[in-house]
Amino acid sequence: MRRVAIPIAAAACTLGSATVSGQSATGSTTGAIPIEHFTRHDEAGEFKLSPDGRHYSYLTGKRGRSMIGIKSTTDDKVAGGIRVPDDIEVYEYHWISDTRLIYQQAQRYPGQIAATPTGELGAFDLDGNSHRFIYGYRAGQQQTGTLLKVREASYATPELISPFYDDPRSILIAEHPWRQKLNVWLYDPDAKPSIARLNVYTGQKRDLGVVPLRNATVLVDHDDQPRFAVGLDDAFNDSVSWRQTVDGAWTTLALPGFVDETIRPWLITADNQSLMFTAASQSEPLESLYRMNLATKDVTRVFAFERSDIESVVFDFSRKNIIGVTSYVDKPIVHWLNPEDPAARVQRALLAAFANHTVQVVSTSRDGSLAIIFVSSDTAPGEYLLFNTRTMQARALFWAQRQINPRDMRPREPFTLQARDGLTLQGYVTRPAGPGPHPLVVLPHGGPHGVRDYWEYDWEAQLLANRGYAVLQVNFRGSGGFGEKFLEAGFGEWGGRMQDDITDATRWAIDQKIARADRICIFGASYGGYAALQGVVREPDLYRCAIGVSGVYDLELMHSTGDIRQFRSGRAYLERALGSDKERMRSRSPVHNADRIRVPVLLIHGTADWRVDFEQATRMKQALERNRKPFEWMQLSGEGHGIFDEETRRQVYARILAFLDEHLKGATTQQAPG
Repeated sequence: MRRVAIPIAAAACTLGSATVSGQSATGSTTGAIPIEHFTRHDEAGEFKLSPDGRHYSYLTGKRGRSMIGIKSTTDDKVAGGIRVPDDIEVYEYHWISDTRLIYQQAQRYPGQIAATPTGELGAFDLDGNSHRFIYGYRAGQQQTGTLLKVREASYATPELISPFYDDPRSILIAEHPWRQKLNVWLYDPDAKPSIARLNVYTGQKRDLGVVPLRNATVLVDHDDQPRFAVGLDDAFNDSVSWRQTVDGAWTTLALPGFVDETIRPWLITADNQSLMFTAASQSEPLESLYRMNLATKDVTRVFAFERSDIESVVFDFSRKNIIGVTSYVDKPIVHWLNPEDPAARVQRALLAAFANHTVQVVSTSRDGSLAIIFVSSDTAPGEYLLFNTRTMQARALFWAQRQINPRDMRPREPFTLQARDGLTLQGYVTRPAGPGPHPLVVLPHGGPHGVRDYWEYDWEAQLLANRGYAVLQVNFRGSGGFGEKFLEAGFGEWGGRMQDDITDATRWAIDQKIARADRICIFGASYGGYAALQGVVREPDLYRCAIGVSGVYDLELMHSTGDIRQFRSGRAYLERALGSDKERMRSRSPVHNADRIRVPVLLIHGTADWRVDFEQATRMKQALERNRKPFEWMQLSGEGHGIFDEETRRQVYARILAFLDEHLKGATTQQAPG
């Protein structure tokens, strides 16, 4: 069993390369790595510690989510766990005491490959005993005897707010009520959740009132009292409500001078006297860290980065204090509020030990003496380690993708460029081995608003690079993490300036001799699929082919199909992102501009896509047929918004690689289209 020491004098430590690249002992792979090495699910994940630190748990089994395993932190011996039926998956789970866990299940329904959360909670002891359902719409049907008197059916999605460590039999949950449409119950993000105390043995529930915001997330103080809620107000604007005293009424948190939709509470301090939150002020649009006195509402600015928003906060190992903040321009940056704080010194040592890697604390014991950390990089899918914060010893638990050798992966190189209107854009290039310029795949991310590409292991980019393609990923305007103005610059710009940013990045790659001008394809999923098809509409001479997976091709159709438009909050988002001007939407929809496409297209779409309806792909296919444009078609039965089944995913990427090989690698002696 491999153990390593992490000295506080971390400058002399070289642990990072030794640990995360430890798989290299198997030798470097040459040539094409099998597709399934990239496309398979992790064998295990979501590692968590019991509150007392005596056990750790993880998800594993079929598709990596059919079993909760539990082992001893002392000797890794199996201590218990549960396995769910074949048509069920564990959607999420939590330790709620030293000996009891809860989990929310998801179920596979006919015609759908991916499992759908059912809102049902099961609970069990760590040895697998005392397993019963305590919450959900079937909870009242599954009981016998006297339990029928205390358990009731609940048509809602439960969200854990906090366990009560002084009462290991109860937890605090937010109940997000469903709404009924015809004979079907649906999750309703427009609903206002209620707070309840739930017994994890009997399922008995005590209601504690409704939160005044829709789809709210609740933050408690250190006495487990709900104090803050973040959600949408009745006008569907981002808002924060709070209770200034423990037994006070919920009121809107109004902070003059701040952009309301950016306020994000992170922590109520250990003395219950102050709130730590991030927000953007109206005069300084980048998000900063602030402290607010709960009694006086006085606000003090704690720290701000110069170039980017605060991405997250760093907690100490007991999760009672914030000891640092992180930002992300091209790679993660940490600022320590007090570098000599003992907890900060330990985490600084971790970062120094794993130089050029990302270190994430994923779970801790209640006293902070043990932590599970996840160490990864742009070339390493990652490894879970058990870390003793007092002895500074770490022990390897599990590789996320043991079949991947980091030495065979390609570095993810950050870049910046100026868009045509002067806006600074950031992104990443993953180059294959050997001298360039290379055939290039432009890979715009999905989302698109508030989402971004990161410096991390990206199996899709690595697969393409392994096959000889450079991969370009740019954080176009509208992406998250670069300030409120950058985010807002993307609204109303689908097919407009957002598309220009992708074009400008592609031409930058040509100028930098990264890409061959006559061998470029654009490929993406969801919004990325839209950008791929709109790219060959807008720039018919720039790309040699396009691939759309689960893509949006008719902007008008988003207002009448898919799950976003089913709720008022979703309709408000679509209005902001796309607008309602039909002529403008048609002018920016690939379906209505297929006549301008000059290159081969590959369309891939799941028949059970709940987000971007299958009709989107059908209409694009028909438009290409009407205009006699060359295209290929791949229909995925039962797949939703994304490709869940491993074998289907392997087949899809084999088809994608064959399509790229035909139109890029076979284009060596050809001229650019048009």
